[in-house]
Amino acid sequence: MNSLFDNEARSSVHHRIDSLIRDRPALWGRMDAHRMVCHLADQLRIALGDIKAESRPGLLRFRPLRQILVYWLPWPKGKIPTAPEMLTTAPSAWDHDVNALHMLIDRFGTRNPSAAWAVHPAFGPLFGREWGVLCWKHLDHHLRQFGA
Repeated sequence: MNSLFDNEARSSVHHRIDSLIRDRPALWGRMDAHRMVCHLADQLRIALGDIKAESRPGLLRFRPLRQILVYWLPWPKGKIPTAPEMLTTAPSAWDHDVNALHMLIDRFGTRNPSAAWAVHPAFGPLFGREWGVLCWKHLDHHLRQFGA
């Protein structure tokens, strides 16, 4: 299972981010590439506790369902509403936002998975291992959305 705690998986994500083309249209969804970069950075900021998220009640908070979604099911295209906290950062300069995403990926990936992690808006409290897989899947999903 890929995770941002794995050096090879993290390196692969960095290379894919570097291959992004800012003006390339999305294969699905409503975000443009620049908005998507900021969205991915915001998810990492939530996991790291830089952006505070409120856990909303719902079925996704139940561990068995969460485990299925985090570890087994593919990320659905355009089917999951975006938590407002994951749309916090407005795009600024492309290079600045891409560099911020790279730095957040490294900061996340070098953090101890056993440390205390922030609450996810939909899934509630997550262990570091869950965050590592979830963030990798989210990055992979959106990088595929833009052909990277």
